[in-house]
Amino acid sequence: MKKIALLIFALLLTISVSAQEKKTLKGAMAFAELTEQESTKVLEMKKERVANTDAIKKQKMDKATEKGKIKEIREQYMTEVRTLLGKEKFRKMNSYWKKDN
Repeated sequence: MKKIALLIFALLLTISVSAQEKKTLKGAMAFAELTEQESTKVLEMKKERVANTDAIKKQKMDKATEKGKIKEIREQYMTEVRTLLGKEKFRKMNSYWKKDN
């Protein structure tokens, strides 16, 4: 009986751990209280970044070169987002990823 109770407890613990909320870009935008226009623009820029990253990965280059080019794309994306949102909203959006909300 104790083994069954222990098994049920372990199962419930596993379920509660795996049911944690996933953080998403849309969640970060809501947390930063972006306007509809800002949210739309950020999502467009994200899609463009993902497309560019995928194109680089399909080129079959060495890992160091691929990593460098992806880093450039990511830095460009972050600069564009920072310019669009301004310092305060950008910081608030980034704090979403660091905090346990």
